[in-house]
Amino acid sequence: MIAREASSGYDLANRLRIMQNTNHSQIYPMLAKLEEEGYLTVHTQVQEGKPNKKIYAITEKGIFLLKEWSETALKTPVTRDEFIIKLQLDWLNPDRTAILLEERVAYLKSQLKLAEDSLEHFQKLLGLESEDDFMQNMSYQIYLRRRDLILAEMDWCEDILNHKK
Repeated sequence: MIAREASSGYDLANRLRIMQNTNHSQIYPMLAKLEEEGYLTVHTQVQEGKPNKKIYAITEKGIFLLKEWSETALKTPVTRDEFIIKLQLDWLNPDRTAILLEERVAYLKSQLKLAEDSLEHFQKLLGLESEDDFMQNMSYQIYLRRRDLILAEMDWCEDILNHKK
């Protein structure tokens, strides 16, 4: 993401949150390590009434490493979702199922907001206007896919909730 647009650690963590569970406490040490190794540069953005903000940008060395990494073989995806495991315990604790589904819908609503904000951000940042622009921009398409997956899961949860009542 930093290769596409210089960013603060806070903004980066928020954009990554939609793709994977990433905390600010994971982001900042990695940014510091990447800067130390010469893959990122940092400049300080002075802010009035708030602490100064560090803005990270990728270096040529970072672009080279990123391109090199992009050519490596894909690893098998790992999916760990406690929600799904607990739902399977409906037979053991049926009263908990509706609560789990409602909690998931609330979480998905927050993720949907992040996805929609990211779509709007990329549309403005990259000047996307035509259908062709949208279809050819992979960053936009990835967030669009994520939004669609969120909506599908929300529908699924709500269908089950409606049948539970």
